[in-house]
Amino acid sequence: MGLQETEKTIMHKITFLGTSAGVPTRTRNVSAIALQLENRKEWMLFDCGEGTQHQIMKTSLSAYNLSRVFITHLHGDHVYGLCGLLASKGMQRSESSLEIYGPAGIRELLGSVMRLSQLNLPFDLKIFEISEGTLLRYEGFRIDVVKLSHSITTYGFVVTFDDKPGHFDIAKAKRLGIPEGPIYAKLKRGETVTLADGRSIDGNTLVGKPTQGKRIVIGGDNDNPLLFSPYAPFDLMIHEATYTQNDFDNLPRKFMHTTAKQLAEAAQQMGVKRLILNHISPRYDKDGRIVELLNEAKSCFDGPVEAAYDFMQIEC
Repeated sequence: MGLQETEKTIMHKITFLGTSAGVPTRTRNVSAIALQLENRKEWMLFDCGEGTQHQIMKTSLSAYNLSRVFITHLHGDHVYGLCGLLASKGMQRSESSLEIYGPAGIRELLGSVMRLSQLNLPFDLKIFEISEGTLLRYEGFRIDVVKLSHSITTYGFVVTFDDKPGHFDIAKAKRLGIPEGPIYAKLKRGETVTLADGRSIDGNTLVGKPTQGKRIVIGGDNDNPLLFSPYAPFDLMIHEATYTQNDFDNLPRKFMHTTAKQLAEAAQQMGVKRLILNHISPRYDKDGRIVELLNEAKSCFDGPVEAAYDFMQIEC
């Protein structure tokens, strides 16, 4: 089978747990997105609106394996589900630590609820208050925190995965008479090894070019998508598209949100490869109006465009 004899592409999985703006509907819960890394049980959560733990129960995810939570801002439809989720994770007797990242005030919010409700957790809870320019590094990826434009302090997250080493050509190794075993691991790392017959083999001759790590954007509420432009281009952009431009223009009171037209134009300018509309006003759940958002975005963006829906899963 050659190059792919024992290799396979491992993909990160994104699950949309809540895609509505402001309030839940019969088919959409409020904001929450899960990111599971490389098919591992460990996963991360971006925003946690009310009812998120109920959404999790309808998937293969488990609060027990939740390792990190990133909160874009402290509006209720993005954070009111967090305390209940913490309590449930505690009831499952999870002992692995949980990290929570959010804007200033997240520590006070959680601390007050935990103190007043006497919520005692069996795991170590670490709360970090982020700010513009915060850079978070983890094994296999990094997250840049980007300050956005909204009615309260709001952040978006740029997730950049590390480059993947090139595939090891097993077929070529076998043709060279290299015995299978621990020696393959050294060669895959590009090391030079000496075989029992005295031959010296440079591992770099058996490994292909590295695969560039993908970069994705998960945006919070924001009326200026171009604030992400310093980090462009992106393989995937998930961002609010709360209204069509026409509906926004006719609102009696303007809110600091992005329209499908504004988002698509910004995505086109930033070189986005794939665009997903999220945080959708409940008005578009009626009479199939979601197509209005999609058509508006497609008219301004050349790449693939999708409208997120609850329990939608994608790989990246």
